Amino acid sequence: MLTIEILRNFIQSSNINFLYGSGISRPYLSTLGNIEKWLTKLAEDDSKDSYKEVIKASLYKAYCDGVILKNQYYPSLDNDFLETKSAYADFFSISNELMNKRNAQLLNKQINLFTTNIDLLTEETLAKSGIELNDGFRGTIRPVYNESNFQISLSKSSLQFHKQAEVPMFNLIKVHGAVNWKEQDGAINSDTMLMYYVQKALDNIHKDYFVELYKADGTEKTYDEVKTEADDIALILPDNAYDKFFDAYNQIVMINPTKDKFRTSVLDYHFYELMRIYSNALERENSLLFVMGFSFADEHIAQITKRASDTNPTLQVVIFAYSDKDEDTYKKNLGIEHGCSNNNILILTPTIFKESNNEKFGDLCSKISNFDLKTINLIFKEISKNIHSGYGTK
Repeated sequence: MLTIEILRNFIQSSNINFLYGSGISRPYLSTLGNIEKWLTKLAEDDSKDSYKEVIKASLYKAYCDGVILKNQYYPSLDNDFLETKSAYADFFSISNELMNKRNAQLLNKQINLFTTNIDLLTEETLAKSGIELNDGFRGTIRPVYNESNFQISLSKSSLQFHKQAEVPMFNLIKVHGAVNWKEQDGAINSDTMLMYYVQKALDNIHKDYFVELYKADGTEKTYDEVKTEADDIALILPDNAYDKFFDAYNQIVMINPTKDKFRTSVLDYHFYELMRIYSNALERENSLLFVMGFSFADEHIAQITKRASDTNPTLQVVIFAYSDKDEDTYKKNLGIEHGCSNNNILILTPTIFKESNNEKFGDLCSKISNFDLKTINLIFKEISKNIHSGYGTK
């Protein structure tokens, strides 16, 4: 039984971390679908046939169209964007309120946000909110990224009484890089023009040189169907048709959506450091990790999380499963089909939450059918309303 009261007590006394993935940025941004699976299959294909080049370009174009290029300009009248941004804004507002209200004086007021997302929705949401965000960059004209910046805390002084108080701050730790990350002179700089160069390169390639990944009815094509169409395109494809596109794409410092991403990137200094920060955060005493919109299909992150849960009995992991059927997927990906050593990984499905809380919070439970960011926010809002109340866990 994982009740609102228990969640409230976790938050009241823990070092708070969030881990979230692409499911949180829906409906505005796409999830990967079969792109990762197809790219992995393509990498395992020993054929020298030119259809492989067509499929690869088509898959990366789909990734750009569905995720990367949607961060160039945010459409103020797009309903999907407005819905997603509203959920983000509520999340940060509620979390900021929680950090201000909880009475654990010995804990800092920082929240670590670990994400595999490469988008800029968090930065866009908090740009004018007054909420403090630390994205790891420092500098005004040419911001430079450094992991040591996440050790910074922020305090503000009272002009009248000259007393200092720590201000809630969100550390945004993008473990897979981001669409604005560019390597320059051995450092990572912020450059949003990278997306423009990708868009320009794509615009100069005729649309007939790409395979459509979806049928007219919106269903995904099979890999074999894509391969057949790519064979036909390869017959008319000009030499070096995609070179400028991949030249522009490869300027972005990020881990690609392929199964072997960590075999090629984990030794890179920055990615290694970010995963070390994640591991260290979970190894701290009384750490709390909320997982949202992330399935742990990423084996490296799954292994670190499982190891931390085994070695740190004071760590509590709470996973918001989007639907009831996702519970088995989480157990498989984390290797906890038969439980975990310290019983400290809790998978919270919509049904489990309702069964635990319907008697006392029936109105809240009636609003939850799946766990997306909007419905997760409802739970944190309820906790925030009662975080100083006198009721406790029985």
